[in-house]
Amino acid sequence: MQLLVLSSALLAASLAAAAQQSIGVRGQLMCGNAPLTDADVKLWLLHTFPRPDTQLATVKTDSQGRFQVSGTDSSMFTIDPAVRFYHRCNNKGMFNIPNLCQRESTYNIPASYISQSGQVQRWYDMGTMNMEAKQKGEETHCASNPIRAIGRR
Repeated sequence: MQLLVLSSALLAASLAAAAQQSIGVRGQLMCGNAPLTDADVKLWLLHTFPRPDTQLATVKTDSQGRFQVSGTDSSMFTIDPAVRFYHRCNNKGMFNIPNLCQRESTYNIPASYISQSGQVQRWYDMGTMNMEAKQKGEETHCASNPIRAIGRR
């Protein structure tokens, strides 16, 4: 019985230690000289295999290409946040058919922008980014892949 009480107390203490952590990202996306409108901007928590990445929030860029996305997670460990952009800027597509494929770029967010509360205290401002050129580590998706989609979309 004492072991059960002790185990319950330890479990309660570890759950209480799971602190809320928040992250917020904002910026503007361009496609050449034009705002990149209606692009998906998704905030993710990155995990190591076999645990899939967790999507915290998603927004679309506005008519000026601007976005602001934030999310909160409860975790005993420091979160590893990233923002992913999904768009069709300068997309040659498969067989040179435009807009058939979607481009995905991932950017890690520095740990110094993680707020140790349920509210964003310090926003990570990515500034204005031109998505016309291929980004480092960019991927292109032309068809739905159910295996790759686990935990990603």
